Amino acid sequence: MAPPAIIAKLEKLLAKGIASEAEALYLMVEIRKLLEQQQAKKQYEYLTFHCDWAVHTALRGPMAQKILEQFDAATIHLKTGVELHNLPDSLRMEIEHISGMEYFEDQLKEFLAANGLPSIGTSRSDGWTHFRHLYGQIVEDCPLVMSANNKVATIDNVTLKLELAAHSPKGVENEQFFKVIWIIQDKNGLTGSINIYSSFSKR
Repeated sequence: MAPPAIIAKLEKLLAKGIASEAEALYLMVEIRKLLEQQQAKKQYEYLTFHCDWAVHTALRGPMAQKILEQFDAATIHLKTGVELHNLPDSLRMEIEHISGMEYFEDQLKEFLAANGLPSIGTSRSDGWTHFRHLYGQIVEDCPLVMSANNKVATIDNVTLKLELAAHSPKGVENEQFFKVIWIIQDKNGLTGSINIYSSFSKR
């Protein structure tokens, strides 16, 4: 059973809505505590990974390696001129799920529901998208680093960058557009990127 104090704090936070980078970080730290106390880290491996990423300047753990291996497999194809959408289906879907943080979203939603907590979208319909941009600010410039023990890998690290658009397209002034950039650096220092575009309502 989760400690009532943590549940009560998260319930209050989620009911009002995550409005800042600091609140997003607090959410991840408290969820990480619950995952450990409930011995649920293996059940929610992507959620645990994203909690860990939020509090490290660089990440090299097992889940980071699993994710980096997917990027490495994609990079081998992309270097031959294959477009992202033409990757083998299973690999393309994995990259899309990881870079779009879809596994993260699914497991966060499931974990909050399992603990009787409000969803990320309780206070706003675009709650997840808004939260994702706050999370991007937290992990920005904190690389996922390939293990030195992986002698066959072609990449060295993957770093996330977040860019807010200075201006919204004409006619949609109330939307804040942003781009999540996954920068893949190989062992020769060359880089490529995967860009994920999104927007949330300005308030």
